[in-house]
Amino acid sequence: MAHDPDLCDDVRAAAFLGRPLDAAAAAHVAGCAHCAAELPVLRGVADRLHAWEPAPPPGLSARVMQAAAPLVAAHAPRALWGPVARALGAALLPLPLILIASAAVLRALYGVLCSLLPETLSFYLVLNSAAVAALLAALTYGSIPLLAARQARLRFEGVHD
Repeated sequence: MAHDPDLCDDVRAAAFLGRPLDAAAAAHVAGCAHCAAELPVLRGVADRLHAWEPAPPPGLSARVMQAAAPLVAAHAPRALWGPVARALGAALLPLPLILIASAAVLRALYGVLCSLLPETLSFYLVLNSAAVAALLAALTYGSIPLLAARQARLRFEGVHD
């Protein structure tokens, strides 16, 4: 086989990266004196390079984190919006059903109370029940962004510590 620069480059790359030669490359090495001479040398260099693992300098991780801290802090609020938006979306999904069910329960409660108590007192009790339910719903739905942001922040800090 003649000296083919493209095949020679493929053989060199495979030998240098420590990959086994495919059938075409092995056939090329068998017929190309240039590649047959270079192959053992390149494999030896590749073996030495792959065996050599330099140890990172002490404190490198701390220095990198210290250098990246301003950038991480600048982008942290933007990274928190995704989890907060997903949590709000998941929480708001059943809200219409909750409101319809609450209205049906309050209407039934008003009917039962009207049969037992005067109408104005029944209205007052149902109105107070509705106000308490609205307050609880507002507190619950108001806390969702805060809790989601806190959990996302804890997860973000855990990843970047």
